[in-house]
Amino acid sequence: MFKVKKKVLRILFSAVAFLISLAYLYKSIDFNELSIALKEANYEYLFLAILLSFLTLFFAATRWYLVLRRVQKTSFKRTIQAFVSGYYLMAILPPTVGHIVKVKLVGGDYFAALSSLAFGMAMEIVIILSFGFIFLGFTKLGLIGIALILLAFLYDKVFHKTALAFFRFWENLGAKKISEKLRDWWSRGYAGWSIARKNKSGFLLVFSISLVVIFIQILGLMLVGKAFSLEISFKQALYAFLMSVIFASLSGIPSGIGANEFGILVGIGSSTKAALTAFLYKFIFQYMYSIAGAFVFYRLLGGHHEDSTG
Repeated sequence: MFKVKKKVLRILFSAVAFLISLAYLYKSIDFNELSIALKEANYEYLFLAILLSFLTLFFAATRWYLVLRRVQKTSFKRTIQAFVSGYYLMAILPPTVGHIVKVKLVGGDYFAALSSLAFGMAMEIVIILSFGFIFLGFTKLGLIGIALILLAFLYDKVFHKTALAFFRFWENLGAKKISEKLRDWWSRGYAGWSIARKNKSGFLLVFSISLVVIFIQILGLMLVGKAFSLEISFKQALYAFLMSVIFASLSGIPSGIGANEFGILVGIGSSTKAALTAFLYKFIFQYMYSIAGAFVFYRLLGGHHEDSTG
C-alpha cells in the first residue's frame, strides 16, 4: 500500500513539475519574435551543433565500451545500439529504469555490465558537480568532489567491506534472504567495478573522455545560442548545463522534457531566443536520439525474438 502511494505521489510530482516547466517556457516566448528568430537564424551553427552531438554520442558510448570490454566480451556495435536505445527507454520510462533496461540489451552478466556503465556515469556526475562548483566559486566543494573520485579509486575495497558489513548486519537482524540477495548483487557489481579500475591508464582515459563529453555539450549550447544571435558565455553555458541536469533528475519526467529547458533558462536567462535555444539544444543533443533509439530498440527486440525462436 505504501509503495502504491509513493508511486502515485511521484507521478503527481512529475506531472506538476512538467506543467510548471511548460508554463514557464510558454511565458518566456513571444510568438512574433519566435517567427522572426527562426527566419533570421544562422543554420550553419545548428549544423555544427549537430556534428558535436554525434561526437558526444560516440565518445559517451566509447567510454562505456572501454570499461565494458574489461568486464566481459562485447562488440562496439552492440554497445552503441544499447546506448542509443537508452535515449528512447528514458523517454518512456523513469531515467533509472531506462538505464537498467539499456544495460540488459548489452547481454552477458547483467551486474558486470551495470557496474561498467555506473563506473563511467558516476565519474561524469562527480566531474560535473566538482568542476561546476569550482567554476562557480565554490572551490572547496569542488575539490572535495575531486578528492572523492581519487578516494573511490584508491580505497574502493574499504567501501566494499563496509557494504558487506552492512549486509551482514541486516542478516543478523533476521532479514537473511533479502540481505543475501543484495550482497550477491553488490558483489557481482563490485567485481565488474574492480576489474574496470585495475588499469590506471584506462581510468585516466575514461576520466578524460568524461571531461570531453561535458565540454562538447557546453560548447554545443553556446553554438545553438549563436544560431539565434544569443551570446552565451562559457560560464553561463556551464551553469545552464548543470541546472538542466539537476532539474531533469529531480523532476522524474521521462527524458526530462520541460525540466531540461527550464534549467537551461535559469542559467542563460528567460527570453524567446533563450527558450528556442534551450529546446533546440536538447532536441539536437537528446530528443532526436530518443526517436532514433526507438527504431534501434525494437530492431534489437526483433533480433532477440528471432534468436529465441530460430
